[in-house]
Amino acid sequence: MKAVVFHGIGDIRLDNVADPKIKEPPDAIVRLTASAICGTDLHMIRGTVTGMKPGTVLGHEGVGFTRRARQPPELRACLFSFRSKISPKCKRASS
Repeated sequence: MKAVVFHGIGDIRLDNVADPKIKEPPDAIVRLTASAICGTDLHMIRGTVTGMKPGTVLGHEGVGFTRRARQPPELRACLFSFRSKISPKCKRASS
């Protein structure tokens, strides 16, 4: 799969990375249909947050479909501060 990866201060790239795996319940994989980086990512890219290791996958804001073992996909919003199901109103608007 593709991911935005930190390689050093000021050096981020779109790389191929290993596909995620479900290890145990309640793990889920989200197949993103839209995503973005945010201010938190920018601090890491600029070097104002220390401790970033090369190879770290960036991005924690997106919308996509969950894939859980033996369950149907669900539309989800993945945000920095919480994880939430998409409301029925938003789901209708995005259809």
